[in-house]
Amino acid sequence: MKSHMGVWKIIVFTNLLIACAAGAQVLLSYLIFQIPYNFTVVLLEFSATLLLYNLSIWISKPNDHKTSPYERTRWIFGNMHIFWTLNAIASLLLIYTLTQIHFHTFLYLGFIGVLSLAYALPILKIQGQWKNFRHVPYIKVFHIALIWSLSTVGLVYVESINNLQAVEWTSLLYVLSCKFLFILLVTLPFDIRDMKQDSYYHLKTVPLALGQVKAQNLCYMLGLIHILLVLAMPTTSDIKIGVIVCDVLVLILFKTKIFKEQNSFLNVYLLDLVLILQYLLCLFSVQIANNLIR
Repeated sequence: MKSHMGVWKIIVFTNLLIACAAGAQVLLSYLIFQIPYNFTVVLLEFSATLLLYNLSIWISKPNDHKTSPYERTRWIFGNMHIFWTLNAIASLLLIYTLTQIHFHTFLYLGFIGVLSLAYALPILKIQGQWKNFRHVPYIKVFHIALIWSLSTVGLVYVESINNLQAVEWTSLLYVLSCKFLFILLVTLPFDIRDMKQDSYYHLKTVPLALGQVKAQNLCYMLGLIHILLVLAMPTTSDIKIGVIVCDVLVLILFKTKIFKEQNSFLNVYLLDLVLILQYLLCLFSVQIANNLIR
């Protein structure tokens, strides 16, 4: 059991899990749009996500990580050889993939990159102090949802049209909206978990404004709204079934694990795993549908 927890911590603490989740969400977009996979884009999303999330960690490095109250901080800065090895591999992957995409996609990535860096780097002057977008009141979860929607859905669209693969503009907007809502759904619990920490650092977040109970109820409401939106999503019924099953599992996870065992730091990272599971459920649903047709 301890060895399994050790592996889980490594995957979570190094941001490998969230990077894999980003790649899985790109694969899901190809599935929804019913166009061939482009694994260059998948690898690009994986490597860029890993580097951006690790950059955010590096920027927040404490003076003495050994005395940090946070296990993740102590582990990361106590295992820098793993940290830098993964970043080196991700950098090589990113450089390679950037040479394989179209110029317009490259420009689009530049736009997403600026939005992403704004989350980690202090580029805004608030009350005389330079701060990042994370410190802008109540914008954090919406900023994350926007970046993830643009990178996992918009990126697929931009590179696909450059490859002359047709995707309807209306379909793009609808899928973007669904993705934005789903990312809100799985991101909000992180802010609920971090309410005490955010209050200590004077960060104004949605859960702090609503209170814990109302914030949890908002998560349930977002899940139900997402299910209703998916019913009208411009894609095949088998993919809709996969997404809805995942939504139901998320709501069950909220009730039985995430909101029930709030003292567990690692539990909420199951929602990152859900981003991978969502793609796998849709793929499984498509395979079953194809076998039934045959």
